[in-house]
Amino acid sequence: MSKIIIYGAGLVVVAFIVGLLLFLTFNNAASGQATFANRMGMFAVNGPASVVVNIGIVGMVGSLLSFIAYLFSRSPLLLNSYKFIGAASGVFIFIGLAWGQA
Repeated sequence: MSKIIIYGAGLVVVAFIVGLLLFLTFNNAASGQATFANRMGMFAVNGPASVVVNIGIVGMVGSLLSFIAYLFSRSPLLLNSYKFIGAASGVFIFIGLAWGQA
């Protein structure tokens, strides 16, 4: 019983963070930009490249949800979809950032 409470509390936090990420991503997509930051500073991508970056971010959320579903069901199909969606999303983000900074 205590594992269910601990896992449930953890999933509530994950759901909040994922919801916030999706809200910010859709807000950026509505304004036609994608902003990101690292130790070197804050960067912004505008125009068509931002669409590619935002699709990649939404794909990363889909990959996370696929992994969470895999943890509950242990289905190899969900594990493979988690890997494929994550890799494709990473490629989308990389292409969008390279295109936007060029």
